Amino acid sequence: MTAPLTSPPELAPTVPPSATPEQCIAMWADLMNACDGFLLAGLRREIGPDGDLKAAYRKWYAEQMEEHDRMMLHMMEEFERRGGGRAK
Repeated sequence: MTAPLTSPPELAPTVPPSATPEQCIAMWADLMNACDGFLLAGLRREIGPDGDLKAAYRKWYAEQMEEHDRMMLHMMEEFERRGGGRAK
């Protein structure tokens, strides 16, 4: 059996009940910055120290958007195929 891709819910970090909306937004922004840092570090590792990081990011983003568009089209086709596309 393979290992699950996500941790069990009880291991997930929690937000303190007393956290203000501003603190929650700051935590979210910190998480997004960390994710962005991991992405850029991974791209840098792929292209090497002398590679064009901005070009690598543009390429990665274009590929992600192409995949997203394919997925959305597939979902729309499935929705239509299953009869959910038009009100009757």
